[in-house]
Amino acid sequence: MRITNFDHFKIDPLRKQALLIADAAYTAIDPELVIAEQVDYDEKSTVLKIQGNTFKLKDYKKITCIGFGKAAFLSVKALQQKLGKIISCGFVIDLVGGDLGNITCKIGTHPFPTEVNVAATLELLKLVENSDKDDLVIFVVSGGGSSLLCYPNDITCDIETNIVTQLTKQGASIQELNTVRKHISKVKGGNLAKLCYPATVLSLILSDVPGNDLGIVSSGPTVKDTTTSGDAAAVLKQYNILELCNMPSCSLIETPKEDKYFEKVHNILLLSPEYAVEAMRLAAIDLGWKTQIYSSQYQGNATEVTRDIFKQAKPNMCLIGAGESTVQIKGHGLEGRCQVMALSALEYIQPDQVFLPLASDGFDHSDAAGAIVDTQTKVKADKLGLTAEHYLENNDSYHFFEATEDLVFTGKTGSNVSDFFVLLTN
Repeated sequence: MRITNFDHFKIDPLRKQALLIADAAYTAIDPELVIAEQVDYDEKSTVLKIQGNTFKLKDYKKITCIGFGKAAFLSVKALQQKLGKIISCGFVIDLVGGDLGNITCKIGTHPFPTEVNVAATLELLKLVENSDKDDLVIFVVSGGGSSLLCYPNDITCDIETNIVTQLTKQGASIQELNTVRKHISKVKGGNLAKLCYPATVLSLILSDVPGNDLGIVSSGPTVKDTTTSGDAAAVLKQYNILELCNMPSCSLIETPKEDKYFEKVHNILLLSPEYAVEAMRLAAIDLGWKTQIYSSQYQGNATEVTRDIFKQAKPNMCLIGAGESTVQIKGHGLEGRCQVMALSALEYIQPDQVFLPLASDGFDHSDAAGAIVDTQTKVKADKLGLTAEHYLENNDSYHFFEATEDLVFTGKTGSNVSDFFVLLTN
């Protein structure tokens, strides 16, 4: 059971079932299990097979294994267990770490980059910058990598953080946010693949973005970029970022467009939000629910997404979905997207319903993964004199649910495939 405070909620039958369904999603997106299932390696022949792609590892002089993002450590650990000593060296940048022998592990910061991330990235680049045509570089790319893999171009780390902060506050989508990130970085938007040229690159991607655009996950460091510096400039203009950041200009660079840098690059989608949705669907069926998928790639304002979710609720139905909403930050409280969705749901929740939105990484911009709500939550809030509108306006959903004791905790899961939700209607 990934949900650490499950026992606190299990006394209520409907809440218990919602949590069991959500827990199935956490199991399905465990990167160690995913790699064990999808990556096949024959030690005798040294043949590595992944989704129909075959690599004869003994044909390479040097094999480097590198991971960055919130699923990096567990993923690289699983690959190391598969491939063993054939890995020459490696590097991991994650929010957690441990001893992986000849693979160096560094702990970085998230959601915003710091000089710690920059230093780790520069150390990582030393392993690949002199790669030759007979080398293989295996990357594991996962959500959170846009911050953890950080090497800004012609700006400081603090300036990049300020740009990202203001875009987030204005409610920019992950596509818009990462379009800008690509064009202020020396490693994103295909630049990492270029730095590895002429080596063969195998990039295993764990998607946390709606639609699974590989060029958006971690800002697409090994994917040929389809956006331009002009696109990035348009996003900065749309959200008035230069004025908000008090910057006269922003030095945007173009990402590599030459085909030669990507001819030996293999980008493989290993895990996506659909895995979480399918696991929830099967778990709900096992519990006797009729099941409907709302979306595996929802986007938009968190309160508006929640409103639409409840419009699609039906009696005797489990409605599930995954995606990534946005929140416009105006107040000074503490909350994440899932907590905003949960608090917004109090306007629509009925006595026969339970709503549970959760962050797959277990960190909904706080130590909570999300919150669970039903009419019990409304009763508690009324007794405590809490009004949802006040807490939403101050971006302080966390403290609302802390008071009602409806926060859900998982700890850091070591995975990241966007957010997901369960809505049960009896």
